[in-house]
Amino acid sequence: MAKQESRCSFPRETVTACGVRLLTMWRVRAGADYRRMAERSRHDSHVKIHQAGKNVVAVRTDSGEGVLVAKGQRHVLGRGSLLLFDFPTLEEYHTHGRKWCFWWVEFATEEPLHLPLHQTLEIPTLTKESSRLEELYLQLQSERLENRCLAASMWQALYHEWWSQSGISQSIISPEESVIQRVIDAIKRSPGLPWTIKEMAATGGMSAPSLRLAFLKVLGKSPCQIRNSLRLAHAFEYLLRGDRNVAEVASELGFCDPFHFSKVFKNEFGYNPSAVHRCSIR
Repeated sequence: MAKQESRCSFPRETVTACGVRLLTMWRVRAGADYRRMAERSRHDSHVKIHQAGKNVVAVRTDSGEGVLVAKGQRHVLGRGSLLLFDFPTLEEYHTHGRKWCFWWVEFATEEPLHLPLHQTLEIPTLTKESSRLEELYLQLQSERLENRCLAASMWQALYHEWWSQSGISQSIISPEESVIQRVIDAIKRSPGLPWTIKEMAATGGMSAPSLRLAFLKVLGKSPCQIRNSLRLAHAFEYLLRGDRNVAEVASELGFCDPFHFSKVFKNEFGYNPSAVHRCSIR
């Protein structure tokens, strides 16, 4: 029987880079008797970070084979497989055979995933993929905030490489995803603009009610919620660079005053913007 090993890397607070929020990362080296039920898995993640247990999970198998059941579907995951699923739909997962070695990453994003949920994808192992995942894992538990943000950026880079190797082309992305991406790109270019729902709808080339329905269908959030999250993600990155103080960032990104900015920033990330700024100038 293979030796059991399950280690978790998680930031002291959730970290965000380029609109991707990284919550927990598990490295599992499991033997034949490994089995986890959904309730325990969500509890373990939630204990690490209170926002965990309700986002998107990516499972990437290194070797061996496992079975994961989510949304009533049974997925057999072997070497080179990648599965994305909604954490709340998880039922159970276990080793299928003598061992199962895999990475488990829970994350959230403010953009379309491009890769499908609840579908097992067979993607060739990337160059130095194992060492890149190990480095990501180590950076995520660093005491330095900039290192933890680097981990989120590293994850985004890996994810996009998997997408490019998956054979799922940009041409088959749904019309709703194309519109949403156009709106998100426009907000990213000018995050300080007020971006009303009418302005976002005009950018996407559809009515405001239709845009709202598209965002809710694809991302599960309204256009205004996504706009606010993207604006705060920009604020985080500005503060981390250290060339603007809290008041300057608040003004540049269109917040009514630094106090309001600090309140919504803390609601989003769990800590004050001044903590990020202090980290950048140490």
